Amino acid sequence: MFLLIFTAVVLWSIILIVFAVPYWTGSYYKDTKKPFFTLNKDPGAFGEFLCYKALRHYEKEGARFLFNCYLPKENEDTTEIDVMMISKFGIFVLESKNYSGWIFGSENKKNWTQSLPNGRRSIKNHFYNPIMQNRVHIKWLEKQVDVTVPLHCLIVFSERCELKDITVNSGDVTVIKRDRLASMVREITERVGPRLDEQQIDDIYNKLYPYTQVAQEVKEQHVARIKGVDTKAVPESKPCPECGGTMVVRTVTEGASAGHQYYRCNNPQCSCVMALPSNNQL
Repeated sequence: MFLLIFTAVVLWSIILIVFAVPYWTGSYYKDTKKPFFTLNKDPGAFGEFLCYKALRHYEKEGARFLFNCYLPKENEDTTEIDVMMISKFGIFVLESKNYSGWIFGSENKKNWTQSLPNGRRSIKNHFYNPIMQNRVHIKWLEKQVDVTVPLHCLIVFSERCELKDITVNSGDVTVIKRDRLASMVREITERVGPRLDEQQIDDIYNKLYPYTQVAQEVKEQHVARIKGVDTKAVPESKPCPECGGTMVVRTVTEGASAGHQYYRCNNPQCSCVMALPSNNQL
């Protein structure tokens, strides 16, 4: 019994020293106050933290980070930037997509596709073009900072996904997986060189920081507006377009796609599978 208790204490000590303490002492926790032991239950927050973790060494060079920055738009609307790194090389604006599965998309298409395995079939979910999304962020960020400040647009997907067919023609945006984030930022910094001094970095940070500490009401209104545009009540059933049977809502219970919902025909002779019209469980 003593050996088991001793082993458990040692393991928890290792977890605290190796993972928890660096998290609690980092900028992500200081700014967001999101608990360490529940972080992996929030894929979006976990993806943001991993982006920060990949770049936090730039803090030694004077970089400052901002998370979940709710910038004002017109008509009392807001746009939320996941992660920003303000450095001597400019502002890196990161849109984090902590997705699994296969990702398909084009710079000019409004919606991209996530394909998730489900036995012999696959489930296809659609999400708003993250390049367009981040460009909206940058549009309103430009109204807050000096026009001469370089803004670098990066779309960062999880290592768990595969970027199968991504078409990007513009040179002002980069779409990568998270394991390439550090090297890509290094390439950009080597190309552009230092552009801001310490005082400019602090001035930008101090101006934008209040937008990361907005009231819960602002966050809820932001989410409500998004849901009002992108989500609708999903019927539990609908006619099957292939056999005329009934499509019913099913939920994946195992594997990387667990929790995702989709339509499946209840006719055993029919193999029709469809994504929900507004499935945002990504």
